[in-house]
Amino acid sequence: MSLGFPECLDARAAVPGRRDLVERDAALTALRGSLADAAGGKGRLVVVEGPLGSGKSRLVHEFLETLEPGAARVLRATASLREEALPFGVLTQLSHGLAIPPARREPLRSLLAAAVEHALLRGGPAPDAADPRIADAFQKLTVELAHLAENTPLVICVDNAHYVDVPSLHFLAGVVAWLYCTRILVLVTDDPAMRRPRSPLLGGLAPSPHVRRVPLAPLSRTAVHSLATRLLGPGTATPRLTAELYAVSGGNPLAVRALIADQQAGGTGRPEGYGQALLDLVAHARPPIPAVVRSLAVLGGAPEPADVAPLAGQDTKTTRWALRALAEAGVLRADARLPGAPAGPPGAGATGPDAGAAAPARAERYAFRHPAGAAAVLDDLPAADRTALHRAAAELLRDSGASALAVARQLTSAGDAGIDDGIDVLLTAAQEALAAGDVGTALGCLGLARRTRTDGVTAARVRTRLSRLERQWKPQAAVRHLRPQLDDFHAGLLDRRGVSDLVLGLTETGALHDLTTLLDVLRTRYRQDGGPGPGTEDIRFLTSWAARAYPLHTGLRRLAHSVAAASPAAVPCHDPWLPSAVALSDDYVDGRDDRLVQRAELLLSTYHLDHDSLWNVESGVLALRGLCHAGKLDEVVAWCEKLEAETAAHQAVASQARFLAVRVEAHLRRGDLVRARDLAAHALSLVPPQGWGVGLAGVLACAVLAATRCGDLAAAERYVALPLPEHALHSRHGAAYLHARGHYRLATHHPQAALADFLACGRFAETWGRPGADVVPWRLGAAEAWLAQSDQEQAKRLVREQLARLHPGPSPERGQALRTLAAVSRVTRRPQLLTEAVDMLMESSDEYELTRALIDLSAAFRDAGDQRNARRVAHRAWHLAKQTGTEHLCREAALDPAGSEAAPAVDDAADRSDGVSSLTRQERRIAALASKGYTNREIAAKLYITASTVEQHLTRVFRKVNVKRRQDLPYLL
Repeated sequence: MSLGFPECLDARAAVPGRRDLVERDAALTALRGSLADAAGGKGRLVVVEGPLGSGKSRLVHEFLETLEPGAARVLRATASLREEALPFGVLTQLSHGLAIPPARREPLRSLLAAAVEHALLRGGPAPDAADPRIADAFQKLTVELAHLAENTPLVICVDNAHYVDVPSLHFLAGVVAWLYCTRILVLVTDDPAMRRPRSPLLGGLAPSPHVRRVPLAPLSRTAVHSLATRLLGPGTATPRLTAELYAVSGGNPLAVRALIADQQAGGTGRPEGYGQALLDLVAHARPPIPAVVRSLAVLGGAPEPADVAPLAGQDTKTTRWALRALAEAGVLRADARLPGAPAGPPGAGATGPDAGAAAPARAERYAFRHPAGAAAVLDDLPAADRTALHRAAAELLRDSGASALAVARQLTSAGDAGIDDGIDVLLTAAQEALAAGDVGTALGCLGLARRTRTDGVTAARVRTRLSRLERQWKPQAAVRHLRPQLDDFHAGLLDRRGVSDLVLGLTETGALHDLTTLLDVLRTRYRQDGGPGPGTEDIRFLTSWAARAYPLHTGLRRLAHSVAAASPAAVPCHDPWLPSAVALSDDYVDGRDDRLVQRAELLLSTYHLDHDSLWNVESGVLALRGLCHAGKLDEVVAWCEKLEAETAAHQAVASQARFLAVRVEAHLRRGDLVRARDLAAHALSLVPPQGWGVGLAGVLACAVLAATRCGDLAAAERYVALPLPEHALHSRHGAAYLHARGHYRLATHHPQAALADFLACGRFAETWGRPGADVVPWRLGAAEAWLAQSDQEQAKRLVREQLARLHPGPSPERGQALRTLAAVSRVTRRPQLLTEAVDMLMESSDEYELTRALIDLSAAFRDAGDQRNARRVAHRAWHLAKQTGTEHLCREAALDPAGSEAAPAVDDAADRSDGVSSLTRQERRIAALASKGYTNREIAAKLYITASTVEQHLTRVFRKVNVKRRQDLPYLL
């Protein structure tokens, strides 16, 4: 008769109902052999044992399903935890088996009914199996079963023997004693971890020829791969996917099949089925296990059993037993970080129950294999029970000395800070989370603290902390805190840091009325206290900051002067970044450029991000802007990229966008227009316009100017159309915005509107009183606007004023002024002025202004009749225009890119490309300078070599790249 699996693996996959049964060949062979022994008159007891979900019931079912018709009589019963206390429950199930012929069915039931009646009358709910009447009934039942098996082997199959009631266990033990002379196979499934300590049937079962154990271990990695390949197909069941299935399931067959079903249902390995499978496993376990699993899910991570026990309401020994049982089943993993923990999943590769239990027993910590497991357990709990567990966990963790962050995670999960010192725990935890870069957790802690009722001072402290954090993470939402913070201030609830944060917030949002009122109240309190008092310690810094932020606001300037005259020059500050930010702002607005650069470099030498201070980013941005104005653009870009990466890692998008905006300005100043335009768009996508406050004017200034200079007037129009916050144009960002909008209006042929913007910039300059160059060259923009209206006299006047303000000597600012002066000068003088402008601009890094000067110089040579120099300079202008994305300027100036000066022949492109790769480093440097129009003497002076050496290098360069003129070099380098 055929009882087992076919031998061929491929054939096995084709058997209906067998595609998801793997790595059980040996077990099925053992069952088949045991039945063959029983059929030969040698009865057997076969114990299929394994942990939860290991497939014991499935294996037995498969074995019985493969029996040929008439090969054996089968009596089946399934024990359950719910009916474990029901006497004779399993025996009653067996007596009702359809495999018992009707002639013998009634005698069996009569014997069993007599035993039950006697037990209930004499023994109560826990009958004594040694009672003579019961023992006699059991013996007669056994004889009847032996007679039943005389012609056809009898299989008594009991699933979940670890939950069988005691009287039924005694009966089965009696049957086992008769096996040596019967044709009976007693087949039971058992989980040793769930079994009674002294089971009448299996407890202390001695080795015997009639007894066979069939252990089922979790599936191996190879078996998981084989199963996934069968059910998903080889295309989907990649090694990576099956490795993940194995890691998450621990080889537990039930979990593996659930994960595969999730994969089939969603195509992305959804965890719903896996979580439900875990719940089903736990539901069939003894009572301590569900409580332990729930406690483990609440605590998270891999806590020690001693920490899980009190939350589960169990002792440590019972908790450790429950955790080990789940680890043997593959539901949990032993924490591999601990010395002595098993390297692989618990039970993997085990060959018996002892081997399966030994591996995880070496570890003292266990954790869920996948977050979906813990989530399923928590979601299955009623909301009230889940909240109570989290609150209890918080109290236990606090009492055991756990970190504030660990306690706060439980409080936020419970949504309730109702434990002693709950607010203080949440505030400390927010600080710890922020230090670790976990902004989301910090916000969660502060959000719960804000929703918790407390006294006024504590509530104000919470609002301040939450506002400080939200302004770095989601500034558009942080504005809602300003009005409550103002109320806290007027009620005297804000501390020193709260006041400084509020001043900064009002400054950034442009709430000038509230800002002026607050500072005036601070001044009044300062005078009443006769000096610094609670909340007024930083009044000098704060009034100075507000006045510098809004240079056109007369009231703020007067207030700052009044406070400066009445307060000491130096007051110890709680926040080291506040005085740095104020000093940098003073230097920036007053035009003390040398001191600004010196102070900026000193601050950056020790600068680091401090998310607990809003003034940290302010000082960093101002320092970088100072270096930007000083022309240290490469240094600024490097610093910004570094700080952007750090802020992005901490999810501080507002700070990230602020540093990105500075990088935009640096790229704009060195003429990298396309890069500046794209980065400006990225900055505005990181933080929406409503999150920038009055700083929106600054980032829009760069975006508008970059788009306008690139010729992308559609993008510039979209930026100009964005509404600005009230008073943004009165802030220190206003001049840059008006200057940029003026150039956009010039480019769109609205010179009168452009002139109004440039003249408005002049009012800023008059208020600031900066010596030397203004923050923006508004006079040159206004001169161009006058020229567009054909008023050369006004234009010439403004250019001369600009030249008179500049410090003596060559400078990029003087070069720009000379270019504009050439436009209002005689035709014969223009080439000289523009040549000087080009020379000065070549020393700077602003390739946009250099391109404009070269375009004008080419046109000046052309107008003067010098066509040779006009073509030479046009060639250089086109080259730079392509680098900076300003080809439209060359086209507008009617510069001819074609002809003999334009580009090398396409036929020689490949050969010349190979030649470029063969150039030495020095040859590349010299060729690059020559391509920009430098003479041999100028190159020699820059590189500290002789003109003869330059000539020799260029000769070799021409030979390697196969060109005859230096004009062809830009197309190759």
